[in-house]
Amino acid sequence: MPAQEDFSVEQFMDKYEEHVEYNVGETCCYSLSFEELKDLTGEKFEFDNNKRLTYGSIRGSPQLRSLIAEIHSNERVQLTQDNVLITNGAIGANFLVHYAVAGPGDHVICVAPTYQQLSSVPKMFGAEVDLLRLKAKDGFLPNLGELKNMVKSNTKLIVINNPNNPLGSVIPMELLQQIAAFAEENGIRVLSDEVYSPLFHSCEQPKSMCQISASGVTTGSMSKAYSAAGVRLGWIVSQDLRFLETAASRRDYNTISVSMIDDAVACYILKNRKAVLDRNLALCTENLGILSDFIKNSEGRFSFVHEPQGGSVCLLQVNGVKDTERFTGVLATQYKVLCAPGECFDVPGTIRIGYGNSKPELVKALELLTKAYDEFLK
Repeated sequence: MPAQEDFSVEQFMDKYEEHVEYNVGETCCYSLSFEELKDLTGEKFEFDNNKRLTYGSIRGSPQLRSLIAEIHSNERVQLTQDNVLITNGAIGANFLVHYAVAGPGDHVICVAPTYQQLSSVPKMFGAEVDLLRLKAKDGFLPNLGELKNMVKSNTKLIVINNPNNPLGSVIPMELLQQIAAFAEENGIRVLSDEVYSPLFHSCEQPKSMCQISASGVTTGSMSKAYSAAGVRLGWIVSQDLRFLETAASRRDYNTISVSMIDDAVACYILKNRKAVLDRNLALCTENLGILSDFIKNSEGRFSFVHEPQGGSVCLLQVNGVKDTERFTGVLATQYKVLCAPGECFDVPGTIRIGYGNSKPELVKALELLTKAYDEFLK
């Protein structure tokens, strides 16, 4: 039986999520209802009630795959539905990529800190995993020299996350191109988890890895930037059709297909994506301003580990508190505020804050965060 690590952040969130009032551990932009989507887009979601509830299109409907291909195309790289495989969320997409690439005798390099799945799953498949630590001196970006020195003869995969969860750092185009070129020269595939794209509110938007590299793989979902985590739908995009065939063959053994209703909802949202993204970029920009002001006025209690440039999450240093797992437990149980402890990302002394949730919820949570901090240190 494969060895499986406990998924720290998911287990922590699951433990408290149903019992809090203010969830700033939420990583998605404030979730939308169908009624809100109708008001936002001017279009009502329609579903053919006579449609039989079959498995639907196994790899995702042509319409949905074409919409996602359009999102990931540019003037140089024109993708089609054949370049897209629909999955059960980005978590299903990342799992499938590792399933298709990593196994016993293989070596994987993964940035850290990041979402634990990206480094844990290849270990589960028997691969050796080394972590490329993101450091303040590098702007919490991958150090190309260190990356090159970590590569071995059996390195199969380099895993990055752009924008980064939990830091909110964004790898710029020049560095992405250097990573992609180095990987291609050495026959290594790059997986770029871009689940928070295109939430680039404080920097220029870089191209997707599937645009930059002929063998590169991009994963994404409806959850973060599109405010629809309840639509359990994600995707894998690559120019490499052979790789997508391999991934699809692996998926035959887990999800087979996604819900045809989720597929239809995703089509509806992505057809109207500009309205949704405009709303969410404005929400993240305003809430990040509120969070920045809170930190400036916190009298040294809190500070950014790295001021986020993209996505909807960031890490805050909780100055004077080393055991932030205990602190966040007290915060959740006594103050009904949920955020994730940095221990879930191997960065103790910090907490991950999601600033894409509703403004009133963020404001109240920050007020209680200060109160909890003062009480905790008494």
